[in-house]
Amino acid sequence: MKLKYNFVINAVADKMVAVAVGDDLNAFGGFIKMNDIGAEIFEILKNDVTLEEAIKLMKEKHPEATEAEVTDTVTGFVNQLKEADVITE
Repeated sequence: MKLKYNFVINAVADKMVAVAVGDDLNAFGGFIKMNDIGAEIFEILKNDVTLEEAIKLMKEKHPEATEAEVTDTVTGFVNQLKEADVITE
């Protein structure tokens, strides 16, 4: 799975915001607000990865978190992105 559109992530008013760029700006027509952890997951999803690979990469970035915390966080965020129709599988 990976992002369907090209996004740029910027910090705006203490939040991270992903905005589609180029031709994808018209295709997506909006932006996505997220926290810092969401932005890290979003960056991972710029590449074609499986859910398991995304979880593994996040676990490596956050060794202090439990496996369950990382799995729940990544899975929940990915599901939100699927609902927004911004991920290809």
